[in-house]
Amino acid sequence: MKKKSFWIISIIILVIISGACSYLVVEHQKEVRILRKEQQSRAKILNYQKPLTDKAGTFIWLYAYQKGSTKNENYINSQLKLARKTDFKYVVLPIVFKKGYVQNDKFDFSEFDEAISVARKNHLVPIIEFSSDSPQDSQMYKIHPKKVIDKYCKMIKFAIRRYRGRGVVWQMWNEPNSLFWFNQSENGNEKSLTKAWNGLGRKMQGWVRQYDPNSVFLGGNLAGNYVDSKTAIKSALNTGLASYPDAISNHPYLSSQESRNGAPENLFAVNSRKKLISFGTKNTQSSLKKMPLVTTEFGYSMEKSHHGVWSEGDQANYLARSLFVLDMMHQPIISLYSLVDEGNGDSQWGMYRGTAPNYVAKQSGRLIMELLSNLNGYTLNDRVKLNSQNDYVLKYERKGYANRYVCWTLDANKDVWIAHQKVTLSQTPQIVYDK
Repeated sequence: MKKKSFWIISIIILVIISGACSYLVVEHQKEVRILRKEQQSRAKILNYQKPLTDKAGTFIWLYAYQKGSTKNENYINSQLKLARKTDFKYVVLPIVFKKGYVQNDKFDFSEFDEAISVARKNHLVPIIEFSSDSPQDSQMYKIHPKKVIDKYCKMIKFAIRRYRGRGVVWQMWNEPNSLFWFNQSENGNEKSLTKAWNGLGRKMQGWVRQYDPNSVFLGGNLAGNYVDSKTAIKSALNTGLASYPDAISNHPYLSSQESRNGAPENLFAVNSRKKLISFGTKNTQSSLKKMPLVTTEFGYSMEKSHHGVWSEGDQANYLARSLFVLDMMHQPIISLYSLVDEGNGDSQWGMYRGTAPNYVAKQSGRLIMELLSNLNGYTLNDRVKLNSQNDYVLKYERKGYANRYVCWTLDANKDVWIAHQKVTLSQTPQIVYDK
């Protein structure tokens, strides 16, 4: 009898152990599938081999008029609808911790909630970045930097939790190597400052991975192209910039003093991956070779700015060409500054002039809308070689459709043959349809 009981108990124990092991195996497999799905989601966002229309974006300001006013609501909603009409995929939406929006160290998200909702209804992907406009905190930072950073960490973490699962791309504090980091010293190169904002970046990446693991975190969000920001970038790399983000973003504005009046083709020299890698150490260079690089601000002003001033025609040509140049540089996100003039200072960076909701397209708005709408779903294949390096012919492909070629020249107008057709190249990019 005792022997029989022993075997019964043994069998029961084995069944329990077997069941527990099976459960653990199933749970582990489930966890592996979830992690794999999250990795695939992040990889899809940062895949550079996707259609240009799945890369292009623009910046939208949200704070032109009184908080909560019908005028400001109309301003925000009109821009979002216009971004969709222009065939942009991404919209950079800044959360700015400023007077009227922050009370008792809490941000009022009511307007931002509506902006996210309207963006999603218009099939736009928000890129959320952060900044502050508080003279008091800028002064406090000089005395108690940790206290100030902790305050903003709480609000940033809350925002990430609030908008998790909403298809948002998360981005670092806006231009931390500039005056936007609590009105720091003008050069923005102090190691202590770089270390401080890299520390914030690491925390943000951790919160994104914890609360919104299907999304990505864009580190850096640096002011300036790599050459202009060389000292700050070297310092940032030495304090870990290459170690934690899913991608590094920057704002590679060009000066009109650059070659050809600051034409976007200068980006090949001053903002190349090769240039960035050269600033790293042996420990960081391997990471930089694989790190996705993205642009979340780039533009040309029609009024005098510290970068220069450009005609309406040059603004249109350069903005449009910058999309293709950065596509050639394998960037998965390319966002232009800015969509409209209204609310974005006096320098006329926008592609549209006027006031909401009656925006009027400049040459840049018309040209970019025309190009993107006719390249919907088309992916860059390669550059077609011609006799002159100043002539650009880019072959775009879409499965089941005839190829299309985007072409322009840096020189005076000239005739060339593209896809068995005689085409007159100009400095304005155009599309040639394969027959």
